[in-house]
Amino acid sequence: MTSQQRNKWVPAVAVPVIVGVIALGGGLTATAEADLPDRTAGEVLAMAAGHHDTSFSGTVEASFALGLPQLPTRQGPEQGGPEGANAAGAVPDGLAEAFSLLSGTHEARVFADGADRVRVQVFDGTDERNVVRNGQETWAYDSTEGKATQIIVPEGSDGAGPGMPGGGVGDMTPEGLAEKALAGLDPTTQVTVGEDTRVAGRDAYTLRLDPRTPDTLVEDVTLAVDAATGAPLSVRVRAAGQEDPAINVEYTSYSTETPDAGLFEFAPPEGVEVQTVRPDGGMWPDAHRSGPQGAGGPPAGGDAVLGSGWDAVAVIPAEKVPEDLASSPFLDQYATDTAAGRVLSTPLATVLVADDGRVLAGPVPLERLLDVADAG
Repeated sequence: MTSQQRNKWVPAVAVPVIVGVIALGGGLTATAEADLPDRTAGEVLAMAAGHHDTSFSGTVEASFALGLPQLPTRQGPEQGGPEGANAAGAVPDGLAEAFSLLSGTHEARVFADGADRVRVQVFDGTDERNVVRNGQETWAYDSTEGKATQIIVPEGSDGAGPGMPGGGVGDMTPEGLAEKALAGLDPTTQVTVGEDTRVAGRDAYTLRLDPRTPDTLVEDVTLAVDAATGAPLSVRVRAAGQEDPAINVEYTSYSTETPDAGLFEFAPPEGVEVQTVRPDGGMWPDAHRSGPQGAGGPPAGGDAVLGSGWDAVAVIPAEKVPEDLASSPFLDQYATDTAAGRVLSTPLATVLVADDGRVLAGPVPLERLLDVADAG
């Protein structure tokens, strides 16, 4: 495997595992400003599940305290460095930008006209990141890399929208995070309705999810669900043992007016490198697949998800992991050595690059990964 191929593999696995595989949790500060009709947890869940046909626009503030390293910016061949790495050769292509997006505080604009016309636009200074869906076509654009990806989803697919891959952009919207938090609800989760609240000037129900297992890094999940539309207005994340949220994503302004149709048309800027891919042709790495897998049987592609819900562990077999991953400069700098392998940790997820070549990851403590590794 070439250095360029290895560099592209690491962010494809590390970023979705650290951010996308985790269950999300947090706590809202309720106010006395809202006094809504009483609803059961099931009724609020049904409201959230049915919001996808709504049209709206809004401004989102997203704050992340995931403990991700501050990586140096990319320096490729054009700056005299090795292709796909920074000057020190330690940072994989795209990882610095992804970690930067998922650290600190960012502001995003979100526009939606039903489920299949969505735009998420993030600005950090002069940098711009966009994920734009218009029907079966989705564009992901990052000005920091000068690249745009055109994604053609299969006819009838609903797999695009704010949660679509795009360098973490989907994780900066309440919709994207709420979709992940609610997708795998099972008996391991206690769901309750809290006090009514207001977010971005709108009345909302508070929905809280509490794990019923100690083998997770997630303390709880709290969402604000718009009382009129069912749209998630806020998701705040709290890791076990921490008071302050690890992730706090909420609307600061919200309008139910239909956005202008031109917002969902995207043309890459002149000179931008464009790649066209089709998800049904095997676009996404197997590490993107998550969710309950029955009794831990392997999904398509050979990976296994052992358990379900809050303590699920994804296992990538050794034959699908680059042979030189364990000795990569990135891991040398940012991983911790253990008797079982090399470990990357955040408040909400742990990744183990085992000595036998496997990669294990989940929203769980290291002890849980070690137990799975020993049993396998």
